[in-house]
Amino acid sequence: MNRRAVLGGLAGLAAAGAAQAGDDDGVSPIATGVLADNVIAKVFRASPVDTLPDLRLDTPNGAFQIAEVLQGRTVLMPVFAEWCVPCLVEMPDFARLQQAYGNENFAILPVLSWPRKQMTPLAIGTLFQALHAGIFTPMTEQRFGGNLARRMARSGNTLSLPCNLLIDPKGRVVAREMGLASNGVTPAKDANDPYGRAEKAAAGQTQSLWGTPAGDAFAKALAGGFLN
Repeated sequence: MNRRAVLGGLAGLAAAGAAQAGDDDGVSPIATGVLADNVIAKVFRASPVDTLPDLRLDTPNGAFQIAEVLQGRTVLMPVFAEWCVPCLVEMPDFARLQQAYGNENFAILPVLSWPRKQMTPLAIGTLFQALHAGIFTPMTEQRFGGNLARRMARSGNTLSLPCNLLIDPKGRVVAREMGLASNGVTPAKDANDPYGRAEKAAAGQTQSLWGTPAGDAFAKALAGGFLN
């Protein structure tokens, strides 16, 4: 299946309903030290729930408990869905950061939750390839569930994606970012053009703050033991 076909199909899903972004006002718990002036660190907020749900993830290599994939590292976990265009927009930037800064202390681990299609690990892998994000191991909740999103991506009565979780080496969710970084360098004219944004992501164009020097500084700090 070619890249245009994959993203064209997802665009139809995105048009049916947009992800809602936003989070409660407050002070970032991680905008300190070397990240004190980092624009991405500043949009993170303390998560109202600091424990991940106990669930299993399907991968091409079998099923694992979510705690098993953390492996005692600092983890940036994008909780995404195939219909969430801002999630897809961020994925190429996350892949570049994983390629540059992923090590034994730090990893970016996207997990699909709350899907509208029955996305198998194979289908997720095809999507990642289309988004220049083939570095990631495809992971999805078993039975195409949405427990991770329902527990971790809630603001009041609203579920919001993208939801990017920052998890310390002990497995505690120390902060989350609810899609605010997606709007950093995306032209406003694209807000109602999900197919256009997905096409740009497939072309490898930076459209989120994660693809700017702030993203590099953020990932470099985490890889260097910022949360250790």
